[in-house]
Amino acid sequence: METKKEIRTRIIKERAALDPEMRQAFSDKIFEQIISHPLYRHAREIYCYVSFGEEVSTEKLISYSLKMGKKVAVPKIIVDNSAAKENTSGFLEKSAAFKQKRRMEFYYIESTDELSKGYFGIMEPPEKAPACGDSVLVIMPGVAFDRQCNRIGYGKGFYDFYLRQHPWFRKIALAYSVQCLGKFSAEKHDIRPEMIITEEEIYTC
Repeated sequence: METKKEIRTRIIKERAALDPEMRQAFSDKIFEQIISHPLYRHAREIYCYVSFGEEVSTEKLISYSLKMGKKVAVPKIIVDNSAAKENTSGFLEKSAAFKQKRRMEFYYIESTDELSKGYFGIMEPPEKAPACGDSVLVIMPGVAFDRQCNRIGYGKGFYDFYLRQHPWFRKIALAYSVQCLGKFSAEKHDIRPEMIITEEEIYTC
């Protein structure tokens, strides 16, 4: 059986091999799927990743959400030497993020013009008061998923740690169908989305 690292490496290569026009067409289909879903329609706040590289594009989703009057927040990776004080599960000490003294926080934006290059060249918002709502839908990225909604991310643990602190947030992941596998082993600390939306179908867990 493949390890998480091996799956991550393989799927990143397969995703990158998709034709750019095909990736955009798939992203457009995924956008139409998510904006028609009740979880999205009923959420007052959308916490959405800013797509980077070959990820499912969220540019249209962020702009649409702002236009529809939803509060939108996007993530920023920050240095936090006090992160260990917030850790109660034992998970954080093992994560790459902890070793780098980094964690993820979401900040509200009113326009994508506020974004600038940050961690790993990903577009990020300015740091201000962290977003914190009570009717929140988190739009998650990921490298690979299985049909039980287990998720393999990029190996830093940012989303696992953040969502562990906000268990009431609803969660949807976006992925191309090439990123969805039959089944793989999950770890106890891995946070699963409630569903995965691809260009072909929706996996609900």
